[in-house]
Formats: sequence, C-alpha cells, structure tokens
Amino acid sequence: MPHTQQHQVGSRGRRPHLLLHPILLLPLFSLLLSHAPQLSQGAIHIPSNYQINEFKKPPVITTQPESITVFGAEDILLTCEASGNPPPDFRWTKDGEEFIPANDPGLSVSPGSGTFMKTGVVSGPISQYKGKYSCYAENALGTAVSNEVQLITENTPALQKEQKVKKKVEEGESVVLKCNPPFSTVPPVIHWMDERMHHIELNDRVTQGRDGNLYFSHVTVDDTRIDYTCNAQYLSARTILSKEPITMTVTTSNSVVRSRRPQMMRPSGSHSTYHALRGQSLELECIVQGLPTPTVQWVRKDGQLSESRTSRHLFDRLLRISNISDSDGGEYQCSVNNSQGKVTHTYTVSVEAAPYWTKEPVSQLYAPGETVRLDCQADGIPSPAVAWSINGKPITGIDPTPRRTVRDGALILRDVVFTDTAVYQCQAHNKHGTILVNTYIFVIELPPQILNADGQKYNFTEGQKAVLQCQTFGSPRPKVTWERNSSASLLAEPRVNLLTNGNLQITNVSHGDEGLYTCSVSNTNLSINADLDVLNRTVILSPPGSLLVQPGKTAIFTCLAQVDPKLTPPHIQWKRSGQELFQSYAEDKYTFEGPDLIVANVQTEDEGVYTCEVITNLDRVEASGSIIIVGMEISIVLFFIFEDGDSKERGWEELKRVSGTHESVTISLQPYVSYRFRVISINNIGKSDPSMPSDLHSTPPQAPDNNPENVRSESTDPDTLVITWEVRLVKSNKDMRVFNGPEFHYKVFWKRVAGDTTWYSNVSTEPPYIVTEVGKFSAFQIKVQAANQKGEGPELDPVTGYSGEDFPLKAPQNVAMVLLNSSAIRVTWEPVNEKTVRGHLLGYKVTCTMSMFNSRPKEEKRVLGGLRPYSHYTLTVTVFNSKGEGPPSETLSFETDEGAPGPPMSLRLDSHAGTEMTLHWTPPAQPNGVLKGYLLQYQIVKSDSPMQVETIDDHKVTHLTLKQLDPHSRYRFYLRGRTSAGDGEPITREGATTLDGGRVMDMQTGFATQGWFIGLVSAIVLLLLVLLILCFIKRGKGGKYSVKDKEEGQVDSEARPMKDETFGEYSDNEEKRTASQPSLCDESKLCISDDNLDGYNNGSIAVTEVTMEDSLVSQYSRPSEATPDPGTLQDSSPLNPNTTTNGLPNSAAILD
Repeated sequence: MPHTQQHQVGSRGRRPHLLLHPILLLPLFSLLLSHAPQLSQGAIHIPSNYQINEFKKPPVITTQPESITVFGAEDILLTCEASGNPPPDFRWTKDGEEFIPANDPGLSVSPGSGTFMKTGVVSGPISQYKGKYSCYAENALGTAVSNEVQLITENTPALQKEQKVKKKVEEGESVVLKCNPPFSTVPPVIHWMDERMHHIELNDRVTQGRDGNLYFSHVTVDDTRIDYTCNAQYLSARTILSKEPITMTVTTSNSVVRSRRPQMMRPSGSHSTYHALRGQSLELECIVQGLPTPTVQWVRKDGQLSESRTSRHLFDRLLRISNISDSDGGEYQCSVNNSQGKVTHTYTVSVEAAPYWTKEPVSQLYAPGETVRLDCQADGIPSPAVAWSINGKPITGIDPTPRRTVRDGALILRDVVFTDTAVYQCQAHNKHGTILVNTYIFVIELPPQILNADGQKYNFTEGQKAVLQCQTFGSPRPKVTWERNSSASLLAEPRVNLLTNGNLQITNVSHGDEGLYTCSVSNTNLSINADLDVLNRTVILSPPGSLLVQPGKTAIFTCLAQVDPKLTPPHIQWKRSGQELFQSYAEDKYTFEGPDLIVANVQTEDEGVYTCEVITNLDRVEASGSIIIVGMEISIVLFFIFEDGDSKERGWEELKRVSGTHESVTISLQPYVSYRFRVISINNIGKSDPSMPSDLHSTPPQAPDNNPENVRSESTDPDTLVITWEVRLVKSNKDMRVFNGPEFHYKVFWKRVAGDTTWYSNVSTEPPYIVTEVGKFSAFQIKVQAANQKGEGPELDPVTGYSGEDFPLKAPQNVAMVLLNSSAIRVTWEPVNEKTVRGHLLGYKVTCTMSMFNSRPKEEKRVLGGLRPYSHYTLTVTVFNSKGEGPPSETLSFETDEGAPGPPMSLRLDSHAGTEMTLHWTPPAQPNGVLKGYLLQYQIVKSDSPMQVETIDDHKVTHLTLKQLDPHSRYRFYLRGRTSAGDGEPITREGATTLDGGRVMDMQTGFATQGWFIGLVSAIVLLLLVLLILCFIKRGKGGKYSVKDKEEGQVDSEARPMKDETFGEYSDNEEKRTASQPSLCDESKLCISDDNLDGYNNGSIAVTEVTMEDSLVSQYSRPSEATPDPGTLQDSSPLNPNTTTNGLPNSAAILD
C-alpha cells in the first residue's frame, strides 16, 4: 500500500488560521462527481464554491491502449494516458512480466505519459514485441491499471507463384471463381475487377461471397472474358495484392438450354449453425444456383425479423443483423424459388455475450470512520467471474482485515482510515473476454468553510417561511450554531429549525423575529451575520363580490389592497375561471382601471368566477367574485308522468322548458308508454302551482329504434363465452325499460374470428347469454339485436369478445434488481411472449417478500419504495391476466443499504439528587443498520437556554447520568440513535430533578398533559353522569310489569301480528323490559353475541384488514382462553391472518 497523505489542515476547527493562506478554486472537483450511478454511503460531495489551496488526486486512466496488429516496426504504438496529482508514473507489463520501453533503443516513451512507439532501428525480429500488455499509472495515492491489450505481429502479405486458371463451361451452368487471398488476422477487402480496373458488375445472378469468391448462378455467353482479377486490399498493411487473371469461356450448346431447379452454393446443404456475440453484427449468406435466376426470401421461423436491426444486401443474398441481442437467438430461413422448384436453408443462431457491466463502482471521497460499499456487477453468457484487486494486486494476495469483506461482487470497507486510500480494480471474465474498471477510495479530512457571504440582508413578509442561509462544508461535516443578537440558541423556539445544510428556517415569521443573526461553526472562528427584515403582508381590503347583472349591462369588480411601502408597487392580475384576462381595446370587453375590472355588455357566456391576484416581489394574495345573469322573463315548464299497465304513477319529471310566450310545444315520446302532462310557470321570484294533469295518452308500439349498448363478453371459465349487454332504460325514468312494443326480446349472434366463421344465434330475454364448449381464450365476433312483436332493431356492427381465459404458462425472464437507495429498488424484466399469456395481458405483479404491486401491461420496469433499510428481501415477478397469475420468476434475494435508525423504544428518567438525572433507554426497534451510538440533546423547558449535546459513541451503552442540572427547572430530553447513514428520529421526554433525592417520573409531552384537554375530559365525564342520573329517574317511573307481560316481552317480534295502521306507533303488544332486562345490548351494537359474530363474518358487511409487523404482533398478541373456530372466520378477517412478514415491512410504496 503506497503512503497516503492525510489532509488535516484546519480539520475540526483546530487550525483555522491556515485558511488565511492564498486560495484558488479547485476546477478538478467537477471530475470527481462525473459519474451518475448510486453513490456509496458516507461519500463527500464537494460544492463548486468550496476553496482550497492544495489537493491531491489518485491516478485515473484517461486514454486506454488498444489491441493492434503490426506488419512492421513502424506500426508499433501503444497509448496510455492518465491524470492525477501528483502526476502519475507509468510502467508496463508484457505477458505478466515487467516491460520497460525506455530500455529498448528502438522505442521511445512520450514525456509525462505511458505511450511508447517505434522511433529508432529495431534490432531483431518484429515478433519479439508480440504479447499481452498492461499499463500501470501510480502516484502516492494508488495505482490504476489499464485494460489488457494484445499486440499481434505479422509479415506483410505476399503472393505466391500461381498458375493461370482457364475455365471452359457451357451456357446455363453454375460457376465459382475462387480468390484464395493470403491469410491475415485482419481479413482483406476483396474487389473483383477487369484489366482496366473496372469492377465486375454484381447482380442477382453474379454474387461475391464473404469468402471472396465470385459465384455465378448460371453463366451466359456475355460472361466470357480473360481478365477476371481478384484484388485483395489489406488496410492495416497498406497493401493491395492482385491475383493472376482468370479466363472463363462460355460455349453455347446446340440444344436448347435446359432450366434447372435451385440449389445451394453457399452455404451448402439444408442447415448450418452460427454463434454470435451480443452487440456485434451477424451476416447470413444465401448464394444459390439455378435457371432461371432464383429469387430469395428471408424469414424467421420462430418470430419476426427486427425491422430496425436487419438489412438485406447483395440482391437479398446476404442478411445482416446489427447489434445482436439475446432475443436474436433462434432459427432463420432463406427460401429460394424459380419456375423449376424451391429449396430452403435453415440457420440456427445462438447468442452469447462477452462480459458487460450492469453496475460499476464510483470513485468518491470519504471522511475517516465512514462505511464504503463498492458495487460491481457484470453479466454475460456464460456468466462472468468477478474478482477485486487493490492497486493492481489481487485482493486474495493481500493481508485480510475484518473491516474488508467481499459479498456478491460488492467490496465493503467499514470504519475507513487514511491507509485505505487506494485505486481498486474490479475485473469480470468469461471465455469471450475480460473487462476491468478502476475506482478509487480517497479518505480525506477537509477544513470547514462557510459558503455564503457575510452580511446578507433577507426580506420576508409576515406569515412566510424565512430561510437564512449558512451552508457549510468540511470533512467531517461542520457543526453549525445560530444566535440572535448575541443571545442563546434559537432552537428552543418551536418555529425555528436548523436544517441539515446549516440554514436556519423560521416558519410563520413575524415582526418580533427581526434583527441580526449570527451563524458560527463550532470549534473555529468562522462566522457570518445575516440581517432579517419582516414586512407587512399584503391584504385585500375590498375584495370583488358576487354581482347580479342583467344582460347587456356593465359589471364592475373592485380589488383594493394594502401593501407595505417597502415592497414594490403591486401588480393586479385578473382571471376568469382560472384563465388570465387581458384588456381588449378592439371590443372594449374588459377594461382595467386601477383596482377595478370593468366587464361591458354582459351576456350569458360572461357568467363565472372572477379572481383578482395582487402580486408583489415578495408575496401574492387573491380573492374571487362572480357574475350571475338575471332577468324578469317568464318561462313555462312542461312536466310529464309515466304510468304502467296498472295505472300506477311513477313520479313527475320535467320534460321541456320554453319561453312564457309559447302556448303549445311539440315533444318526442317513447312508443308503447302511457303519459299524463301538467304545466307550471316560473320567473325570478319562484314557481307557480301546477296545472291539472291531462288525460292519459298512450303511444302506439313500434319496432325497436335502438339496440342494447355496451355489448361485450364477460367470460371467466376457459370453455365458456358469456355475452352480456346494458339494458336500455327511459332517460327520464331509470326504472322503465325501452320496449317500444309487446313481446320484447333480444337476438344474440356469435361467430368465431378464425376457423369456423358461421354465424350462430339464439333468443334471450335478459342478459347474459352463455355459450359453452368454445375453447380457451378464443376470439369471437358478437352482436345483440333488440326485437319485439313489431320487428327488429337496426342493423348493427359486431364487436370482438373472447371466451374465458386460462392461467398464463410462462414466467418473466431476466428479472433484475438495482438498489436506488436504502429504501427503494428498481425492478426490470423482459416481457413474455403474448401467446403464453392465454388471455388479455393485464400486467406484471412484483412480489417483494410479503408485499405485492402491479404494473401496466407494457411496462418492463418498476420502482418499489418504502422498504426497510439494512434488511433482507426476496423478489419474484409473475404475469397475470383476468384469470390469475402465471408461474413466478426465479427468486431474487437482496439486501438494502443502511439507513437512519428509528427512535429508541423507551426512555426513562431517574433522579436521586437535586442536581443529577440518570437516563435509561432501550435501543431502537428498527436500527436500520449497524448502531454506532447515540446523540442526546437537552435544554430547560420554556427558556432561551442553549441546547446541550452529549455524544455517545458506544452503542452498548443504555444509560447516562447528567450532573450539575438546575434543581428548580424542568428539562426536555431528545435521544437519537446513530448509524453510518446519520442520526435517526428522537424519542422525547420531559422531567425534573427532585430536591429530596426521590425518584422522578418521566413524562411524555403531548396534548394529554395540556390544561384545555383535561378540562374537556372533565366536562364530558360530568355530562355523562348527568345523563345516567336522568336515565335512572326515567326508568324509576316506568311502573311494574306482570308476569304475562314479561313472558310476552320475550316473544320474537316477527311472530306477532302487526296492523298497517299501527306501523311505527307504540303498542302494548310490543316487547317490554324489566329491571332484569337492561336495554343497552338490545338498543345498541355495543354487545354482540357469538351468534351475531357469525352473522357478521358470513354477511355482506365490510371487514377491514389490520396488518401488523411481526415485532408488534409478538408484543401484543396473547393466547386467548377460547379460540374461535377458524371455519367461522373469513380468510381476510384480522382474526384469521394467513400471512406473516418475517420481521420485514409488509407493504411497499410504488415510486414513478
């Protein structure tokens, strides 16, 4: 481990004088925050305005070397650049052994970097440089390692002596002209050309293969030539080789050229296998012979070809798949056709993957004592192995320490110290390659600074939330205190809060809060002043009101406000129904005159709510009024009433409203219905008495004019089609159906979408109509037509419905999880094939331990929040349709990061002396991590005394004695647990010491100890006593009852006759009660017998589930003397829980 400098200048306020040295901004801080993944716990994030005079930085590789193939010494160039402070030194290894380029006279190294190249004469063969190279950049803070690269050496390709090739073929035959270029690890680019260096024309008959050969599906006389030349271009070697020209002579046959059926030329046979790597490209060839020239078509046998990532080349003889993914694995087929026949070739493609990162560790700064977690996760096919190194040395070869653990690819360091500063390498490897990432841990102390300027002035209006800024930074985090006019701490005031960033927040600010405030950093001489000025809030003195306006008149709203003279002149913004109004000069509709809004020529469309908003530079207030149109016109309202066949009235309904000048009106009525009518008149004052009803009017029947609405399938059984619809009702009377005539019924039609497409039909009088034995989740076209004695309803278009669904077959694949923070994760998965859903895909259900939540059908990821920090969870994903869920995915297990703890479970106060107090507590029920200790704050109640702080660094301590307390004062205590994630929620108690050495009882502060609450409870108790006395007096006057009456009182009320005229009145036959039969249980629901309890469970009442954590259940659950029969309880009843939480949260919130 290299020596690590400890930056302790001015740390913890012990050396503030060093801050007076010349300073300069640190521009490289932005580089430290350039990564976006989740940060480790306790990481330091340096603000851009923090200033420091000197800062060291571990090495970071900025330019990686790359693998190369060289054909001569002049091609040798391996780059390696790195940054750091101090500037790093560089070294190389070759095949695992140290390699010093500077010692080779033929090589030179660039100053200030690790890059070396050939500059001189190389002695010996070039093959001496062949090997695998790694670059190391190191300074005092650590060593960074580059990717391992390979340098391949080859001789420049050259042609061997060849014999000239002459081919003589008959017209119509297939021919292959071979190129056979010299081998190179960098394949050449092939060009077929003639002696004039013109390219041989390629088409669907003449094709160049990936092997460089020239393929003729069949030759013609025009193909005769003596200069078919193959040119091989080696780009890396900067060489072009021209092969010997090939002569091809095509002779004509005396007979007619015979057509030939297609045959495969490349690849041969009917099947071939290909292996592809994720992210690369794959090319499939289909070069064929035949006469006439065959056509080629590509299909994917087990799915659809991707339109965005597949392309066809060389006249469909080549299919290229770009950016290969796992979903591209499967079977592809080229189908070749001509007039003589057809041939196919199948390509089986399997996809594997070199390692790739799914989660990379992040370089960060840390304060001593923090816990660091470096997450390193990689994926690939096959799955890669992950290994850690420190400064380039494998962690397995470094002395172990209990503070350092590796778990599931994550490196965890607890209680970091300065010597933990280093560059850590995470490497993932499988048979397809290796990837490496460097990340550094820099343990550092930075002197505290106040980042806000001194003497700032803050203006707020009364009632606002004032924030005085005092943002600080340092490592460890500086402790900030605020004072006002050199007085004690302000935190005793409940309206005043010290924010975590050092700012002071005052809610509901008032004039009494004005003055000079001082922010100081503890244990330093750093401080700034802030001046707070509180202005009068803006008040609307004359708000707009509700105006009754006749059409054509003018409405005037007034909005007069009082504004503090120190504020800017107010701006009044008028709105109508939430939309801003602007002065209309052309139409003169809206006019703004000072505080007034003038609305001219008011019409019906001007009705609405008008709002004035008074806006200043510090606050805004608003008030609203309205415009209501009024008039003296008289309206006539026509009412009607339905009657059924028994002439039973169903209630009067309003039918139409017309102007008072009308004496008649034409209305539309429902066929096959009896009506009566009456009329009333109405004006602004009110309504008149109704007229006498008209005679009964019955409309004649007619065929239905409409069909049922919302025709649909509601199938649940896999072999059943349930067709249902909405019964049409009279709009003005929801109790009457629309029949339009006698013998009303429905004609139900259905047919399959695929297969047997015959329409089937039947008749029904009520929905639904059920068709059986139709298969699982089959698509049908359905329609329902209304009909009666007069005919049928109009023709209608069918809708699509489905028979009952079945459970999904497959589980989602590639389920993955990413920790977002200590209480939230992101879950991702690949969608299932819709054919396996066997129903409508409603979504995916994510089950985390005992909690579940659903996603939408097209979603492939979801954020799950509300998890408990530092806890173990299991997670599965299922797909579901209307029938239910499919099988779950493979179970994922994960652990959440540490979080701030919950409050201690108890806090008890003991006092045995007038100036001492002993506090006893129990640890938090939810530590949410590794408990590091406690923070105790206390101060005198209702005073301006400063808040006292005691830090307890031992988590095993459960009591503390405070001395030198004021025996005449009452104290309030706040106790919090502490983890690496921060301070938790406090438990609060109040208490005072005892002068006689007795024991003090601690009290919880709350409304139960307030005087108003005690008085309210006393009044309620007194009122209850008075009511009880009145009840006893009333019962004493009730007289005596005979034995016969007593027996009759026990008879069930349902067994006694009841007369209609006496319903609801008192009767001597009603149940009577005696002194031995109190009425409390009979007249209220406070007493429930066992029989009644069964009724509740088996009835239709709502049962609310109350779910508790296991820890709470274990504390409050006790075995009962009489265990109820489980068969009488509903599954969802709280008396019969069927799930457990395993001590983990049983619910989680979904985050978008």
